[in-house]
Amino acid sequence: MMSGRRLPVAPRPYRDELLSSWLGRVACRYGLDAAGLVGALAAGAEGEPRDIPIDDVAPPRAGIVSWAQACGVDPERASRLTLAWRHPERPKFWFSSQGAPWAPTFARSPPVCRACFEVDRAAGRDEHLRAEWLQAERCVCPAHRRLLLDCCPLCRARLHVGFRLRDRRARAICRECEQELAARSAREEDGALIEALISIQDRVGAIVRGAPARRGRLEEAVSMLWAPLDVPGAARPTLALWFDERGWRCPTEAQHAIGAPFPLGRLPIAWRVVTLIALGLFGIRRDGLSAPSSAAADLLRRAALPRSRDGGRRQVSVPPPPPRPFAEYLRLAREILLDPEWTTAAGAPRRQQEQILSRLMAAKLAASPSLGSARGSPPMKREASPPLKRENPTPGSDFSGLSAQ
Repeated sequence: MMSGRRLPVAPRPYRDELLSSWLGRVACRYGLDAAGLVGALAAGAEGEPRDIPIDDVAPPRAGIVSWAQACGVDPERASRLTLAWRHPERPKFWFSSQGAPWAPTFARSPPVCRACFEVDRAAGRDEHLRAEWLQAERCVCPAHRRLLLDCCPLCRARLHVGFRLRDRRARAICRECEQELAARSAREEDGALIEALISIQDRVGAIVRGAPARRGRLEEAVSMLWAPLDVPGAARPTLALWFDERGWRCPTEAQHAIGAPFPLGRLPIAWRVVTLIALGLFGIRRDGLSAPSSAAADLLRRAALPRSRDGGRRQVSVPPPPPRPFAEYLRLAREILLDPEWTTAAGAPRRQQEQILSRLMAAKLAASPSLGSARGSPPMKREASPPLKRENPTPGSDFSGLSAQ
């Protein structure tokens, strides 16, 4: 076994590299992955090696010293690869859940930028995983203006990055299909969307690095977006109401985030994008949530808010909309009862009648915004939910740089 031995070949870590990436590049020189190498180093002379997952956030100090000594690297240099050292002000839940005990089963690797791998290749060095890719709000590579990928672009499997030694250099590969991940051609992106996302993720990062009170209000806003819709345990988050699609249900890959206290780091990249845009549309002031629009207020009122650490429901101050005269609701009811579609449904089964009534109510509410935002109005149906669209954020919010194109 390798316990207590100095490895004959061990590349140096890069300044912007993840700890697990460096160990993976070392391991591929011996036909192992990072977890296998760490297990082999930890095994005694007679012990049986086993895979040991690597914590990129705050691994045990003894482990860092052991790995550094085996690779002939200063332990302090290896310690500087950990996310806790790079971002001491950032809680662990504001990193992607790769390698964490609370991680979902799909979270195998951080999202990656293929163009960064191509830059490594052009420079004649090992390809490596960047530490900044593990920030929970990161969904765009600012250097190349590309969305990060968490699915293999070739086999479409959930991305599980490994390293293989090819042409004497470590190459990042998808462990499902063994294909290299470096991009060989430029890919067109929606420029306005990319710039907006970069602006939002930078502002979110600034809030996370700032005062704990500001970060707490941001965490509350994200939790509300992913709170169960209407009732605890529902299969839809409150964010579902931003989608104008009949019968929409949250995909399985994102359902584990519904009701989670820190959902952003658990989400695939596509759902991070949706969440960040929703945050930008809501607007988050430096002193908390800005005054919500009527549609935003409907979302907040329908959220089954997660329980706080003390067991009580989280309380969020949402200014109530102005009351509407009862005559408006009476007019709406009369219009529905006189509608030809409703009168012809008199002999239809009850379930069909309920569907017709729901559709008519949704149409009337959509045509009367004052009713749709009024206190005491019927719950907003799926057909009447506001579509996800870009608009100017609230002036003075932390997301005031969001592009409106």
